[in-house]
Amino acid sequence: MSFSVPWIIHGAATAQDAINIAVAELGKRVAEADGPIRNADISVQSVPCNACGNEMNVATVVSGEALVGLLLTVEVQARSPKKSGLVGQRELGPLLPDTPLRLVQTPR
Repeated sequence: MSFSVPWIIHGAATAQDAINIAVAELGKRVAEADGPIRNADISVQSVPCNACGNEMNVATVVSGEALVGLLLTVEVQARSPKKSGLVGQRELGPLLPDTPLRLVQTPR
């Protein structure tokens, strides 16, 4: 299953710096998960440019403050695919306080 995770970085010089820091910070926290959470993969979300259609990373830096859109994909052991989203949020939520986890893809 995949979660959309907004990550705020303070003191970022460039969008690439913000992306590197965000992925590393989220990775450290997700590595602390145990139990039903397995095989985490973190990537930067992308959106198409309205003008040219090319994909661009979701990362914005203004005055040293950055917002990076991350996609966290994990395997979750649950009794049913319907419950896997709840189990994932329950297990990851305490590791990511004050960070909204929006479920964007569930197993079929």
